[in-house]
Amino acid sequence: MASVSAKEVAYDPETMWRGPTWVNVNYLLIEALQSAAQGNLARALCDRTLDLVAGQLDMVEYYNPETGGAAASAARGFSWSASLFLDLLLRRFGGDLADAPRAGDRVPI
Repeated sequence: MASVSAKEVAYDPETMWRGPTWVNVNYLLIEALQSAAQGNLARALCDRTLDLVAGQLDMVEYYNPETGGAAASAARGFSWSASLFLDLLLRRFGGDLADAPRAGDRVPI
């Protein structure tokens, strides 16, 4: 999610808090969606966030929401993004964001 609407006059996808996508903001939005019983939307945002970060050579502070690339002015080797990425991976594929079993799926005992 962009941190500012692209329609806003101050929007700039490369400038801190003027439009870039932040892993920590997406993480909070995922939490909010789960709390609002919007599991499908939470999983979709989680998947998009994981794809965004996994597509980079480095963990950065924030990303350009238009290109999906690391913003030029973002800090590199950003441990907060790395930590949240790992937490989202664990939650998505083994925890509370995992896909619900579908009818006919075998559930391990």
